[in-house]
Amino acid sequence: VGMATRILPHNFRELLEAQIDVLKGNDIELFPDFQQKGLLDVTDYDLGNGRVRCRAKIVETNEKTVTITEIPYGTTTTSLIDSIEKAAKSGKIKVLSISDYTAEEVEIEIKLPRGIYAKDIIKALYAFTDCEVSLNTNLTLIKNNLPGTSTVEDVIRFNSEKLVEDLTKELEIALSRLQQKLHARMLEQIFIEERLYKNIEEKTSYTEVIAAVQASLVPFSEELHQKISTDDIERLLEIRIKRISRYDIDKQAKEIKTIRKDIKTTEGYLKDVVSYTIEYIEALLAKYGDRFPRQTQLTEFSEVVARKVALLNLTVTYNRSAGFLGHGIKAENEGRDISFSCSEYDRLLLIFSNGLYKVVPVTDKLFVGDELGYVAILKKDLIFNVIYRDGNENQAYVKRFTTPKFILEKEYRLFPAHKRSRILLLVTGENKHARASLVPSRRAKTNVIEVDFNDYLLKGPSAKGKRISTRVVRRVVESTERVLKERSNMALPGMEPPQTQDIKEASVSADSLREQEAKSVEEKQ
Repeated sequence: VGMATRILPHNFRELLEAQIDVLKGNDIELFPDFQQKGLLDVTDYDLGNGRVRCRAKIVETNEKTVTITEIPYGTTTTSLIDSIEKAAKSGKIKVLSISDYTAEEVEIEIKLPRGIYAKDIIKALYAFTDCEVSLNTNLTLIKNNLPGTSTVEDVIRFNSEKLVEDLTKELEIALSRLQQKLHARMLEQIFIEERLYKNIEEKTSYTEVIAAVQASLVPFSEELHQKISTDDIERLLEIRIKRISRYDIDKQAKEIKTIRKDIKTTEGYLKDVVSYTIEYIEALLAKYGDRFPRQTQLTEFSEVVARKVALLNLTVTYNRSAGFLGHGIKAENEGRDISFSCSEYDRLLLIFSNGLYKVVPVTDKLFVGDELGYVAILKKDLIFNVIYRDGNENQAYVKRFTTPKFILEKEYRLFPAHKRSRILLLVTGENKHARASLVPSRRAKTNVIEVDFNDYLLKGPSAKGKRISTRVVRRVVESTERVLKERSNMALPGMEPPQTQDIKEASVSADSLREQEAKSVEEKQ
């Protein structure tokens, strides 16, 4: 099994400050920092095991020019320009020219063509180019000879504890050296000041010399903190007569005093190594901290959805006579065919007159047949108002629902399949009205029913809905605001309003019926 580690660079000064906080028992927050600067969103950093999003800094020079002054981590000016050119060639963005004026500081100038403005192109650059990159982090390490996942805080804590241990060892070594140095200086002082070297003048062998020096030092053993070894005696015997003659007692005493002071200081550090470690880190901060300011600006930015900022560079057409849909299809009959603009990231909602519906991606060419009643870009929370005929009952029902949930290219139904079931009217949005024309009946007071879709509850797309009337509905048309206003100004209740273009289709049959009834009355008279 392969294992990967990806730890992003951090700021040296912030690392030292974090170590001080850890040693003081405080909580820490530590985030990446890059020499390339840029903007950084650490919302999903997850202590080093998540991801960060890094953006270029883009300045709006004027409404037709933008300038990139900082680039994301992991990119170069060359790779960034290449990604912009690639997006432009694929039609995702439109640019007039790209000029690289980078020297000590990054400066990439982008000129925009007619109809494209800086406020629009910035989001598109983040969505379709390397102006925004997502960096996954994985803090996997080997500890105690075993691999495992850690966090930034754990690593800082481990390093801080390790630093305390290392400094403790350094202090112990320094103390040991000081004690050795003090021991040697005191032996030398006693050997010269007490003139112990005269005890070896008459000795004839080296062994006798060693024994004589060792015996002469016994009375001074309480002044010494260590046992006298043969090596100590040999170092005393190596002192030259010239050095003995020039021996400065005051200077030697001052040096011994300094060594004793250093020993006391070192012993004090060893009693509280944590405080000594904090002082050690603070000294590093004072010396190097100003050299390492934070380069990358921490911020939170909303995720740019490519579909929302994509150019509407495709024209989808539904050719009803051929039964094909796609951006590679051309319209032949403007009155019957449907055309609209969209992007490659859009999804299309198809609703057929037999109640079948599905969601498909934008495609070059797709056969859908000649019963497609509705096709448009899928929009979230859009309200659909539908009146349909149930072929089994031969009754009309009204229903309302919002944009349904879906699995791409899976077929669903608004009502059970039947050869006579059909959608009579489908309109979208709120505050919609319709007029349903019923099969004429001599006993009925009216052959028209006004439908206010707001009177019906929003339910699921597969709900049956509410029946409009027990009578058969012949046809249904949408009522506009002008028609509704005319109806509200009728002179007498129950009278039909003047015929208008909006309800012409629905009222023809009712007017013909009244003419036939009038002729019948005249003949009887």
